Amino acid sequence: MRQVFRKMISYRLRSKRFLFSLIALFCAISLFFAFYLIEGNKILFKQQERNSFHSGFKRLSVVWPGDCEYSARPPEDKEKHPEEICAEALDTLRKQLPKDCEYNELALGEDGLMSYRLYADFLGRSPVQFFPLSEGKFLGELLCLSAPYNHYNVYFIYDERSVPAKTKILTFPAFNFEEKNGFVHMESFESERIVRFYKPETKEFIAFIKYRGMGDCGEYFRYRLSEKNRPILVEIRAKLECDGKHSYSAEEIPVEWTRYAEPFRFSQLLKTQVWWEGFWNLR
Repeated sequence: MRQVFRKMISYRLRSKRFLFSLIALFCAISLFFAFYLIEGNKILFKQQERNSFHSGFKRLSVVWPGDCEYSARPPEDKEKHPEEICAEALDTLRKQLPKDCEYNELALGEDGLMSYRLYADFLGRSPVQFFPLSEGKFLGELLCLSAPYNHYNVYFIYDERSVPAKTKILTFPAFNFEEKNGFVHMESFESERIVRFYKPETKEFIAFIKYRGMGDCGEYFRYRLSEKNRPILVEIRAKLECDGKHSYSAEEIPVEWTRYAEPFRFSQLLKTQVWWEGFWNLR
């Protein structure tokens, strides 16, 4: 019996040692990969720093196309000009546009992407606008989709203070509405092309989605930018019944429509900073 007992103890000790060895090996591998990722990110960040430099550009206005196009220069002129880095940024932006943007075939270039020049000829006006945010930093607006009573723009941050210039398409939180058994259900989603227009005088984005042309039903969202240039949803209104009452144009606030509070979501716990930015912006 003693020998059997000793063997059992010895087996348990070996099992514990083996388990501890596995845990130690797992920790070592985890630390190695963590170190590898951190160092890799540092190298990537340094590489990005080497590939970009401070431009010193402090423009307060950009008007397409004159302020945002390539120009003929002698080969010895290697200096970067703001018009050229803007043209390069817009060219890169074409490849980042939402897939559900709809452009007439007359606006498409040989590469199958939207051409600003051809699109301007088709519209009879400039398809892109810039609103100043600070020196060398702008909010860009580009028409994405135009329907009979709704149209949608894409908005992006354009920062030409570094070369190459930085562009970032904004994503807006919104909700789909559905009435079931007397209750209105709201389902959240995010979109890059839901906003109808931007109001520079109030620095607000307006999304007015009409269910039909007379504007007696639909959804209304109002946004502001946080200090870190994140869209913050500050007002939600909707009217689901198209009954011919309380009609509004897209430029009006549908004050007689039901106002909804944004439902709490678990993901909001991860966005506390954005929430606080929005809170203080409203004060």
